[in-house]
Amino acid sequence: MSTDLERLLAAAADDTDQPLHTDVDEILVRGRRSVRKSRIATVSTAVLTTAAIVGGIAAWSTTRPESAEPAGTPNGQTITIDVKTGRIIDDETGKTVVPAPPVSPLSDAEVLSRCTKYDHTYQHFSQAHPGKTLDKAGPVDARWKIVVKSGDRSVLNALFLSPDQSIVSTCTMDGPERPDSFGRTRTAAISAKGQIRHQMQPQDGLRVPVRGVNRVLVDLAGESSPREALLGTDGFLTLGHPGENAKLITVDRIRGYDAGGTKIYEHVPTPITPPSMPAVDPSVTVRTADPITPQVVLTKDPETGKPLAPAPLVSALTDEQITTRCRGVDDIYFKDSAGHPADPRIKAAGPVTKDWQVALKTGTGNKLTAVLVSPDKRVLAWCHMLAATANGPYDYARSAVQSNGTFKDDGTFAMVPNGVAQIIVDLPGQGPTRALISNGFYIWGLTGGNSDIQSVRVRGYDARGKQIYDTKKDVDADFD
Repeated sequence: MSTDLERLLAAAADDTDQPLHTDVDEILVRGRRSVRKSRIATVSTAVLTTAAIVGGIAAWSTTRPESAEPAGTPNGQTITIDVKTGRIIDDETGKTVVPAPPVSPLSDAEVLSRCTKYDHTYQHFSQAHPGKTLDKAGPVDARWKIVVKSGDRSVLNALFLSPDQSIVSTCTMDGPERPDSFGRTRTAAISAKGQIRHQMQPQDGLRVPVRGVNRVLVDLAGESSPREALLGTDGFLTLGHPGENAKLITVDRIRGYDAGGTKIYEHVPTPITPPSMPAVDPSVTVRTADPITPQVVLTKDPETGKPLAPAPLVSALTDEQITTRCRGVDDIYFKDSAGHPADPRIKAAGPVTKDWQVALKTGTGNKLTAVLVSPDKRVLAWCHMLAATANGPYDYARSAVQSNGTFKDDGTFAMVPNGVAQIIVDLPGQGPTRALISNGFYIWGLTGGNSDIQSVRVRGYDARGKQIYDTKKDVDADFD
């Protein structure tokens, strides 16, 4: 297995992966009901035409030599299809197969119309971060091929292939105007996902590397019966829209069958060892900058004299209300993260309780973005909610303190530099904005949800209004 493949899939299992600060191949907008366990793009897929399944043809171009054999050595096992019910029996185990997710009844034009409007974040990213991504396929448009689509007239899970076949774009929606996730991934990475055993989202797309496959069965860890995947064109397949109670899944085995029901492909994903966490002295706790009260409060940009946009409002919710609400999301984080996180300190901190410090909070009404610090001062929880409970839209992440006593910067909040009393963030659109500073952390808006990552200038000033800090920083500039 190549080093690049190991790196890619190890990142998928690493909670601390920060693609905005590395050479990213993927962009992810984790929107509604998202949990930021990692920043790897969700890949969802679905079928293009019913004829592709009925006819048993899965013709697709590939760089794989015609003489190359598929992984595994199928022994001619078969599946049996009940002609009356359409149900599939796995002859190998005698179990009834869980049916494939439905083909979306939406036309390709409608799917394109719904999904392209959410492609703008990728375009913003590529403009703000030239050279940081291998994705050169340009915006999704009518030239992109819908290789698979699943759902009904409301929910949608679709996969697009770029004209040069280098990039796969994923669109998952809970309704016509309710985006769930959007991602762009190298086509090679989609193929790699089925080769290595790791946790993934239910709607993550896979690809079978052989021709002539008509049906695909997927065995998942913890499930007694195999599922039939929805097979589209070009070898792409999906397990469909994840639904309201989505959990991470682990693929134990993938099998492909020809039109006659004979197995012609089988692969058991190979486990990988997650990257070892850097050694951090267990006595290290978060070290925040000492609070400084400004003697001169900046209301105008010191460089231009123009008025500064006001700082985000402090949330009127009590700290106990915030810890209670975020606990609901925190419970889902751990429920969906079996085997995660890689850093044992994150799990050792335990669930969010009223004993956690609400270090920073902003928002109005039920809208909330907060930074919570564990009682042992070693773990941080970032919580973004647009409703009073976890039943509504949310975004969430946890991280452990680094050896230098800081938490890793992911663009949704930041830690105040030493000696800084006031901070100005040059946001696109609204211009220079006063940051909200609290307990050594700062924030510039209601970050979270459908992130629009931009590279902006951040300036820091001491108590007397003298500039002592000036840097470029990647920030979430799209406020829900």
